[in-house]
Amino acid sequence: MKIKLALLLALITSAGLLAQDAPKPDAPKGDAPAKKGEGKGGKKQQGPQRPESVDEATWKKFGEAMKAAQKDEAVVAAKAKAADAKTPEEKQAAGKGVMEATKAAILKADASLEAVFKALEEARAKGKGKGKGDKGGKKPEGDKGGKKPEAK
Repeated sequence: MKIKLALLLALITSAGLLAQDAPKPDAPKGDAPAKKGEGKGGKKQQGPQRPESVDEATWKKFGEAMKAAQKDEAVVAAKAKAADAKTPEEKQAAGKGVMEATKAAILKADASLEAVFKALEEARAKGKGKGKGDKGGKKPEGDKGGKKPEAK
């Protein structure tokens, strides 16, 4: 009886090991979950997401103005400056410069898009307090120092 039990356990173990080594079948393309940061077609989304207060036609107009602004001389110069930045502070300042130059180029092309920028700023302000990890930069109340509370 002990021999049968030992053989049965060996058979089950070897079957499990063989199953681990077997190649996985390919999942159908439609069932694969999208990775974070990817939109339709597996392409990475670029630019901000459309706020609820902005209609589709205005958002499309904003996207076209954004593409056109990338060719503006001030934006190109700001991007070149950002590429040359060395320290994190320089990179941050250069990034802000690119954003400001892009905004100025968009508004120069179509001043009616100021409402879109206001909606984006409102959406960012609302989104700062949300999410895991409290990325707003504020410490939770009661956490004054970097020490952990002692157990009693």
